[in-house]
Amino acid sequence: MNKYRFSVSFNPPLAMDTLSTSVSTTLKVPPHRDFSHFKPPYPYTSQQIFPQNHQHSSHLSSSTTKLPNNKKTSSVTAKNLNPPPLLASSGALSPLKPSNSNNVHRKPASGYAAALIDKALCDDSVELTRKDVKRVSKLLKKEQIQAILNDPFVGEKEKGEVVKKVVKIGKVNRYLAGLVKMMVERDKLGMVGEVLDEFEKIYDELCGTRTVLVSSEKKMEENQLFEIAKRVQMLSGAVNVKVRNLVEDRVPSFAL
Repeated sequence: MNKYRFSVSFNPPLAMDTLSTSVSTTLKVPPHRDFSHFKPPYPYTSQQIFPQNHQHSSHLSSSTTKLPNNKKTSSVTAKNLNPPPLLASSGALSPLKPSNSNNVHRKPASGYAAALIDKALCDDSVELTRKDVKRVSKLLKKEQIQAILNDPFVGEKEKGEVVKKVVKIGKVNRYLAGLVKMMVERDKLGMVGEVLDEFEKIYDELCGTRTVLVSSEKKMEENQLFEIAKRVQMLSGAVNVKVRNLVEDRVPSFAL
């Protein structure tokens, strides 16, 4: 019998991106979700990111924060995801409530992601946009694409063309395609992946999803992760639980 030493951590840190597997429980939010009650204080709205067509009412709070410039920042804002239970005792879907107003996502990537969420909310296309985001994110993480994007001998212009081609292949909606194109043109290519990840995190907040990171020395079986997800769901009351397994790569020690 294989033995596992593992630890469970809520709200996985941004630095741990090398996740081996991810599973979710089958108990999810019903398909007809009402996102209109959620108005988080994100710094950018779709009127700022998509100024050419903003004849709609923003679902996010307004802000005078300017678009981020090209200056790089090394600061990382950790988010505390404590979504309220969405299911009442009767099993009916209760209204979504806004997160803590003090929890402002100040990272540029969060701002771009929030603007995309805002646009999707206004056009009632959150689910469609999320599917597109997941598709593009998966394509960008392919080994061949990563090899090009991480190659120091490939110019930024060439890398940008590769990313735009990936978006075209993914056949995504025009808002996501426009956002990626804009970021490429503004020399923010390196932020595209982070924006897609931030979109997923904001989406999880909207749906009341609890994300759990399980680190272990060996890769855990899906049924083990599934049991952890069910346990977390029982204890937290979350409608949906994502469990991700981080396998620790340890350097073997040698005795001299």
